Amino acid sequence: MIDRQYIPLFVFATCLALGLALAFFTSEWPTALAIALSGCALALAMRPPQIENHDTAFLEEDLAELRASTESHAGDIAILRSSIDEVADIVESLATDMQRLSGASDTGQMERLQAVVGAMGERMAALDAPHEQTVQRIEALEQTLATLKASEIRGDETVEMRSAPPVALAATGTAAGGAVRASLAAAPDAGSTGSITERAGRLRERFSRVRKPRRVSALPIFDQARNPHSLLIDDPEEAPSVEGTIATLRHAIGLIGASENPQSRIFVRIPAEIAADSAFADALEPVLEAGGDAVGRLIALVPQMTIKGGPPRSLALLLNAGARFALERMSDWSADLEALASRGLVVIVVDGPAMAKSAVAQKGDPTRLRQVLHAQGIELLAADIETRLQLDAVNSLLPDLIAGPGLGEVAVMDASV
Repeated sequence: MIDRQYIPLFVFATCLALGLALAFFTSEWPTALAIALSGCALALAMRPPQIENHDTAFLEEDLAELRASTESHAGDIAILRSSIDEVADIVESLATDMQRLSGASDTGQMERLQAVVGAMGERMAALDAPHEQTVQRIEALEQTLATLKASEIRGDETVEMRSAPPVALAATGTAAGGAVRASLAAAPDAGSTGSITERAGRLRERFSRVRKPRRVSALPIFDQARNPHSLLIDDPEEAPSVEGTIATLRHAIGLIGASENPQSRIFVRIPAEIAADSAFADALEPVLEAGGDAVGRLIALVPQMTIKGGPPRSLALLLNAGARFALERMSDWSADLEALASRGLVVIVVDGPAMAKSAVAQKGDPTRLRQVLHAQGIELLAADIETRLQLDAVNSLLPDLIAGPGLGEVAVMDASV
């Protein structure tokens, strides 16, 4: 039985042999060459295509993340182990003091304290079980992934999946098992361990887990002379969220605090759905209080539809704290610019190349928009510039500020805490 991957080679060899035989016995070289070439083309056509299995790549990425998370959890367990050891030292010290002061009169309380120390040791031993089971499960997944890759090479249709026992966790986060149940049964009532609980709480604060920081993006903004002017801080996630927008605000306020130029301002994009969310307004109040005077140098960039019917509560909080706002995605140029400027509008952002193209098509004055905005004390920011030709076209608008990937790439960084 010929393996499927060798069939094209067999077809080519057969056609080549047939062509050589025909040329040798009949001297029909053109016909023999045609047969050989046809065999080559047929072999190429029958060659199995090499298809990249994206599912395998995704599995590799997930396994890498899972292994990194497991290593992080191992570090957390080590920190927790040291914390429990310190608590055990505290309990033993208390027991020793009570024995020295009270003698044999508090034998029952002494035994309870010793039971606490023993229970802590059992719980600590139970902490290692989930980590070991997780490592076994990762190894089983990696073996399955290797089997999948091997099956792709062989062309097998079915793969035997290896499995590992799931990691069973109790409500307390430890492995469910006899050791934990025994330790829970041995623990004394809450009234007799109040001081120990308070000390354990302080230890948890000292060894709190470090969370992965959120990410923010920063787009440089230039003045008309191509000098750096400001930054636009945005949430790089596709789905807007309250947490992501709050992170961008905190980061912008941190940049303002570290800036050497007291006149500089930082733009922060706030999506329309987030600006209208009451949860965002609630989370915004403590951020503004902690920001102090730095909030006055913020420019909140919101779509025009956000302020129709009046500014939302979140934007009102920003304006009351001293911030200003800018509008993008302009769809209604009949808005009362004078009234908006009096409420804090300082910049209008437009699609620079599209606006320049529209001005040329209408054969109007390209600088007319800038003149109208300057009459109300509003600046014009031409964004979305990608090429040098677009920049030359946008310059006809005489914008105050320019931005776009053609001028400076977006930088993604960790948000300030």
